[in-house]
Amino acid sequence: MNINSITMKKILIIGCTIALIVVASSCQNNGGDCTHDTRTSVGVSFFHSVMDETKQSLVTQPLKDTIRIQGIGNDSLINDTLPITAIRLPLKAFDKTTAFVVQKDKLKADTITFLHENTERFISFECGVMILHDLVDVQHTHNRIDSIKVANRKIVDNKTANQVKIYFKSE
Repeated sequence: MNINSITMKKILIIGCTIALIVVASSCQNNGGDCTHDTRTSVGVSFFHSVMDETKQSLVTQPLKDTIRIQGIGNDSLINDTLPITAIRLPLKAFDKTTAFVVQKDKLKADTITFLHENTERFISFECGVMILHDLVDVQHTHNRIDSIKVANRKIVDNKTANQVKIYFKSE
């Protein structure tokens, strides 16, 4: 054997070893479990105006009342009995509109309609895809709701709060 064939064998062994290490390290060993949260929902917070007696003016504060929220087009009752200041509302993955009935008290309910574009993002073979939403518009009735402000139109996770702020009329 000459020196060139020994060098070629060493290069071949080193190359195969590196390839084996790369292949082995790229394999996922999580048993096929998906640990990534693929659901996305819009963070909504509720506010109302109250009279500040010292300043003699209306001040906006987080609402702490019981708000009944139900999805339209399904039987989903999202909240009925808990006093809340904020909630996460799921948007439809394969439709461009998602609507909810929001009722602050026993009087009149409001309808909120989210118009959104949906984009699929591939996560992994185990997790599948995640649906991302871009809010195009938010429409609502004006029974008890005064206004709605969209602070962040991109819905990409379940961590961002106050993406949509709903302001109820002062009483």
